Order: sequence, then structure tokens, then C-alpha cells
Amino acid sequence: MKVNVAQVRHNEGESVRYDLVEDFSLFDLGTEALAFQAPVHVQLQVNNTSKAMLVHGKIQTELNVTCGRCLESFVYPLSLSFQDEWVFRAQATEDLLETALILDKDEIEINERIFEQIVLALPMKFVCSAECQGLCPTCGANRNLTPCNCGQDNIDPRLAALAKWQSND
Repeated sequence: MKVNVAQVRHNEGESVRYDLVEDFSLFDLGTEALAFQAPVHVQLQVNNTSKAMLVHGKIQTELNVTCGRCLESFVYPLSLSFQDEWVFRAQATEDLLETALILDKDEIEINERIFEQIVLALPMKFVCSAECQGLCPTCGANRNLTPCNCGQDNIDPRLAALAKWQSND
């Protein structure tokens, strides 16, 4: 995704909107890969504040992911808002060098910044629904599809003494 900020760069108080859509490919997070089910739709409003450009954005897409409980694939809708700062290198202060997107020219590629926002918004583990019962630890059956009675009477011998404990508090 490319954005050209030439029309807003020189006019303090100027604002411009962008509406971008792009297909992203598979993205490897190290522990798992993200597959985009739908194109990534990005809406941006770039405001020139004279010191930097303040960016308000919204990202919408759908990811094809695997549930961390039942291991079934499902589509995870993602909709998030974010804020960012963009500044040209000549105007960058020491603080902005650490946090802002540093620009060297008017046309910039923002895919990496969009990926960063998406990854920050992801949950630690994807869960297909709050009611997902996951897999049986004994037989491996998906408890959402078939009930099983495997682990109801099996008590870990290390925790057997706790079964006798009664709380009268």
C-alpha cells in the first residue's frame, strides 16, 4: 500500500483521506501463520500538525485461523482503529525518531506499519467461540461435536487428597 502525502505536507492544518484495499499474502508469526481470508481494507485520515502528520486509521479484514481449544479452522473478523505519527526526517525530534514513521520522500509504503497494527491487535490464542469446549485430553475427541465421558472419573493421584477437602467457609 502506497500513500502520497505531498498534498498535505506543506500546508499546516491540511487534512487528507485515503481509502486503500490490498490483498496480503500469508504472514508468518513464527509460531503460526496468518492467512488472510479477505483483502485488507485501510482507511486513513492524515492531518498535518506542522510538527508531524497525525494519522487516524481503521483496518478491516478477515483471517483464516485455527481455534486454540478444538483445533478447528474458522474465519476471524478483524476490525481495529489506530493512531500513528509520520514525520519527515528533517523535522524529527529525538522522541519522534523512536516512535514515528520517518519519511524520506512524499510517497511511502505502509504495509509494514499495517502488519504491525494487525499483529498488535491479535489475541494470544484464537477461540472459535466462548462456548468452545475444546478437545478431550484422554481420547482427543472434539467435545463440541461428540460428548465423551473419558475424564470424569479419572483423578490425578497427586490431587486426590483435594477431592476429600470440603469448604465450609
